Amino acid sequence: MSDYYFFEERKFSPQRKQVQSMNKLYPKQQCEKFASIRDLLDTAASKYGDVVLYRYFVKGSEIGEITYGQFRADIDRIGTALSARGLRTATVAVLSESRPEWMVSMLASVCGGGVVIPMDKELLDEQICNFLERGEVEAVFCSAPYAKKLLAMKDRLPDLKFIFDFDGVEEGTESDLHEDYHALLERGELLLSDGYVEYTKARFDTSKASLLLFTSGTTGTSKGVLLSQDNLTACLFHSANTVDIHHGDVLFSVLPLHHTYELVCGQLGAICLGLTICFNNSLKYFLRNIKIFKPTAMILVPMFVSTIYKKITEEIKKKEKETLVARGVKLTKFLRKAHIDLRSRVFAEVLEGLGGRLRTIVCGGAPMDPELVERFDEFGIRVSQGYGITECSPLVCVVPYTAPKPGSVGHPAYGTTVKIVTTDETGVEQDAPAGEIGEICIKSPQVMIGYYKDEQQTADAFNSEGYFRSGDYGYLDEDGYLYITGRKKNIIILSNGKNVYPEEIEEYLAGIETIKECVVLAREQENGEPLITAVIYPDFELLKGKTDEEIVALIKEEVLKVNRELPSFKQVRNIELRKTEFEKTTTKKIMRYKV
Repeated sequence: MSDYYFFEERKFSPQRKQVQSMNKLYPKQQCEKFASIRDLLDTAASKYGDVVLYRYFVKGSEIGEITYGQFRADIDRIGTALSARGLRTATVAVLSESRPEWMVSMLASVCGGGVVIPMDKELLDEQICNFLERGEVEAVFCSAPYAKKLLAMKDRLPDLKFIFDFDGVEEGTESDLHEDYHALLERGELLLSDGYVEYTKARFDTSKASLLLFTSGTTGTSKGVLLSQDNLTACLFHSANTVDIHHGDVLFSVLPLHHTYELVCGQLGAICLGLTICFNNSLKYFLRNIKIFKPTAMILVPMFVSTIYKKITEEIKKKEKETLVARGVKLTKFLRKAHIDLRSRVFAEVLEGLGGRLRTIVCGGAPMDPELVERFDEFGIRVSQGYGITECSPLVCVVPYTAPKPGSVGHPAYGTTVKIVTTDETGVEQDAPAGEIGEICIKSPQVMIGYYKDEQQTADAFNSEGYFRSGDYGYLDEDGYLYITGRKKNIIILSNGKNVYPEEIEEYLAGIETIKECVVLAREQENGEPLITAVIYPDFELLKGKTDEEIVALIKEEVLKVNRELPSFKQVRNIELRKTEFEKTTTKKIMRYKV
């Protein structure tokens, strides 16, 4: 039997040369291509029925568990109860913290042919109301705090018929809308025992919309991305087969479930592989919970990876072990050349602070400092980076763990063609050669159906060849690996026509110890020329006792050192000091438009 598995060529397949390349990059297939999400769940329940799927905090430090078999049964119970209420194909929303009921509710609707809107739990009340109204939502699954908010705005939501509360209905809060989620479960169980099969036997078109995801932005500018089950299963086939994560691994879930990256690659991808998923209940107790659950893998965004590394280095400094760790790194690197790996022993104390078993981190959602990949590797933790966008379900590229390239976000997913497109002086688009920067354009079975109720924006999102315009800029190398340089909307265009990618400069500035967070942007001068400006939130703890003037002077000195490594047109010319952290999304991306 070959050590590699062979992908079949499909509608959107690249040339045979790329297919052969994919076969060399990835190990044997560990997950099949599913016909639907229901097919995925049935397969997982059959293979892993008694395996614990979820571990989660119930009350205080008490930990609850649910197996694959129980999870699958609960989906049919909720789906059956929804069907009996006339909600099988309705649009529903899910709004709560991460918990098994979130996933049960979402999948119960999807598997019945309905449409689900995963809601960001950090949304303001006005935003919640707006998205529910725009989506014509008929039912919302939520936890108690959100049920109270929804009841207060019910008069503004004419389509809303039911609020299913994960935490039950408290006495005195009864309403025609407000119902107990657990009572719904019981109702579904009774219907199934009575032979009700409208839900379990339902058939529908898997190419139609199943998820409606509102993108980040202000309420008025948020676009609704429509994804089908066919989009999702195409994404899952690649994501589950290209990560160094396998059945028996324990995944620590930190990112919010409404985020496509976590929902598809994290949750559904984990179910494909038969993993156990442990929910983090609070960012405040992130490191404490890692020690409780002892994960072998995590799916994170760069800010979390950076935070973990800073905590590690702080602890090393606190214990005055910098020299000892440096010697350990040098020794283990030397021994690995002879195929002797002692990292787990030499750095056992460091790894114990992360639960003692962490082996793999998959990172996406934003650019990451390549040096962090190397630093974690020194301790024996592999960090694999990927690239995705909500409109692509979200996976576009993954760095193959069999052939990583520092700085790259990986090789295009199988069945996915990535092009770099530039525009000449006459406005004509053309394919860029290897190494040349342009807009990243994608053709794949993972690409969305379109934007909700917006034919014009949908049409504008694709070029004449049917490639999705990502809005991201980057380049491909000779081997087909993708490198991101920045967002199209963030590019600073100077009067001499040169383009400056803020994310590139931010990566340099992130290496300055005294800088905690920064955003590079253009401030317009009186003459209209953009001035490259770094808005900096310093590490005030590290700079304790210094005045603002002293802090600015110290940072300017470090920024000048960075400038020496950059071409003159990319150099930072102005610094603005910030006293508070930047506002961020729930996935810890800085809201640049608010800076």
